[in-house]
Amino acid sequence: MQGKGVSNGIGLGKVIILDNEEIKAEKTIVENTEKEIEIFQKALDEVIQEIKELLNRISGTEKEIMQAYLMILEDPLLSEEIINTIKEEKYNAAYGVEVGFNKVIKMFEQIDDSYMASRSSDIKDMKEKVLSKILKKDTVNLSKLPKNTIIATKELKTSDTAKLDLKNVAGIITEMGGINSHMSIMARNHEIPAIVGVKDLLLNISNDDFVAINGETGEIVINPTKEECVKLEQMKQAIAMEKDELEKYKDKETVTQDGHRVQIFANIGIPQDVESAIENSAEGVGLFRTEFLYMNSSSCPTEEEQFEAYKSVAENLKGKRAVIRTLDIGGDKNIQYMNLPEEQNPFLGYRAIRICLDDIPLFKTQLRAILRASSYGNLAIMLPMISSVEELRKAKEIIQEVKDELKNKDIKFDENIEIGIMIEIPSAALMAESLAKECDFFSIGTNDLIQYTVAVERGNEKIEKLYSKYHPAIIKLIKMAIDGAHKNCIHCGMCGEAASRPAFIPLLIGLGLDEFSMNSNKILNARMMIRNLNYEDCKKLAEKALTLSSSTEVELFLKKDLFTSDF
Repeated sequence: MQGKGVSNGIGLGKVIILDNEEIKAEKTIVENTEKEIEIFQKALDEVIQEIKELLNRISGTEKEIMQAYLMILEDPLLSEEIINTIKEEKYNAAYGVEVGFNKVIKMFEQIDDSYMASRSSDIKDMKEKVLSKILKKDTVNLSKLPKNTIIATKELKTSDTAKLDLKNVAGIITEMGGINSHMSIMARNHEIPAIVGVKDLLLNISNDDFVAINGETGEIVINPTKEECVKLEQMKQAIAMEKDELEKYKDKETVTQDGHRVQIFANIGIPQDVESAIENSAEGVGLFRTEFLYMNSSSCPTEEEQFEAYKSVAENLKGKRAVIRTLDIGGDKNIQYMNLPEEQNPFLGYRAIRICLDDIPLFKTQLRAILRASSYGNLAIMLPMISSVEELRKAKEIIQEVKDELKNKDIKFDENIEIGIMIEIPSAALMAESLAKECDFFSIGTNDLIQYTVAVERGNEKIEKLYSKYHPAIIKLIKMAIDGAHKNCIHCGMCGEAASRPAFIPLLIGLGLDEFSMNSNKILNARMMIRNLNYEDCKKLAEKALTLSSSTEVELFLKKDLFTSDF
């Protein structure tokens, strides 16, 4: 069988199938709503108590994630939503839970950001935990597993990963899930081979089957021969050697063979992601997607809640820089409680900095939290979706107002905090020189830059082939942004998906990019690659790439054996 490898490694062992079909609540109309509310409250309390007990037995990322789940379940606004639904609609408890949770789940599922969208499955997990209590469904105990267990399931839920007897898990295979699901992140963190997206997995595999899985290629072999097992064991040893090789690049400088220095930072979505960034020796955080704080709440996070999140990141990085991107919602990231207008083309509409410049109290709340947290570490502010000098100036005026307000109250903050912008709209790249005169750094967001430049909506499958980072116009705009920054003596980074692509890294080095920001698990591979490059060769590569006239030509050129060609 074949799936998508999300955590490298070879796993050999016997299968244990977890049957976790989605629990569905049937709608019934009831007269005694108070009784249904009691049933809901009792189920909710039981799940909360189980999580609290689990927190005493786990640590690290799993503990932090379960603490976040506890916050979701203890949020009074979520309970109120469910209780009001039961009262007003006269629904039974189970269906009230279904409706209440689904409103939050739908909000996350609509986001065209794989990291954020994958959080919807976490919230669904919490819904099903409550429903299983109400409907008295049996649950599987994962705390004791035989050695060399390969877990096969439709979807491994986050609360289940927290219970796993990890030392005995040799691999995980699922029908659903993606590279940014918590299961995938957990598997990578614990170096457990994992494969997702295996069609009809549970129809083709049985309990106690002996299987071999390749977490890099996504291949699954049921009951392999002795010869296949020997080959796989050899591959396992080779992967272990590669890992040992990558470990050598921890805490090394990111410098080319001829001495050209760049930096590799991490992209994070929640404060707990800093742990992985530090583990992979990121030189800082190049993008903290703060919208997760808003998406994971049933109301706007308070200044104190945001302050604690930003302070946590600042303190844990111990002086390393963290770039906090201000609220980037709208477009595909809708938040129900903010009542954003429905638009025919939301990607070109009321979103990101446009919302913040319109709703100044909302903007100032976040800015106060960031500025206050800046006294605890090395933070920077980054403004998304900037399309003009006027927007940048207006945002800076508001930041200065907040600074003055804090000064008047004798509240400490970093008075020299850097202010940067995302280059993700073609007008910003074209105006890079002018914008660079009025800010401290650039970070190129390739995901939106591609979408806006080639007029291709990222989520549209019919035209997805036109969405290409190899388009010559994209490369020219990246070059304009980097040159505009350097002419004004500010640095230019990239936090978009392209920054971690092996075929793209030599080009970006050659174009003069100063900082690469990517998912933490890709940092050591990128550093190893960069330390084996030659800057002068990369510059020649970039010069040649800028002369090519089609996406196909650029892609083929970059994917060739780069430094055996004449430039």
